Amino acid sequence: LLSDCLLTAVKVLMNLTNDNPVGCRQVAACRGLESMAELIAGHFPSFTRSPLFSEMEMPGKCNQKDKHLTDQELDLLVAILGLLVNLVEKDGINRSRLAAASVPITNPEGLQESEQDMIPLLCSIFLTNQGSDDAKEETTAFTLDDEEAVLQSEKEAEKMIVEAYSALLLAFLSTESRSIRNAIRDYLPKRNLAILVPVLDRFVAFHTTLDMIPPETHKAVMEVIESCKLP
Repeated sequence: LLSDCLLTAVKVLMNLTNDNPVGCRQVAACRGLESMAELIAGHFPSFTRSPLFSEMEMPGKCNQKDKHLTDQELDLLVAILGLLVNLVEKDGINRSRLAAASVPITNPEGLQESEQDMIPLLCSIFLTNQGSDDAKEETTAFTLDDEEAVLQSEKEAEKMIVEAYSALLLAFLSTESRSIRNAIRDYLPKRNLAILVPVLDRFVAFHTTLDMIPPETHKAVMEVIESCKLP
């Protein structure tokens, strides 16, 4: 019940901040950015313990257990990332605040061990859920009775959703300043923001096909895509 209420609350905030600058400022003023960052660290601790930071040359590869999120966990993570995207899309102050944020990290015993900066945390989410381009272009034939294939397909679909939202969030943050852009690059393979481009291209194509992206948002996303292509 508590998790249902939490998910509903985040979705309400996501709706209130959608294309609403006043709502974005009000939510941010109530520690909305920091609260969402803490929710990610608290509910998805695997991202804070990822060894990706020491394996920059291996995009999408991770030694941590590949945990299959439940439907509710996926909904919560996507809602949190979606809310953060809304908060930073058109607000430079919010972009700077989120990029500078850090969250407390606790061990399994509940004791605080350290703090995790937000940029490497977001990069960890993106890289952990990054799939190969070949896998995205393949169409796997399976029957409804092939349970393993169905589960694998669902897992890939959920990873693509999280990958897209985390890429969009990183892309918006990267436009705020050269220092933030460089900080993000430090946690991406070969220090290259272009790794975000194909993910964002698919995001735009998907939402355009379904006529689900307003012209202003489409323009903003296309601008950050071009920005990510720059060296």
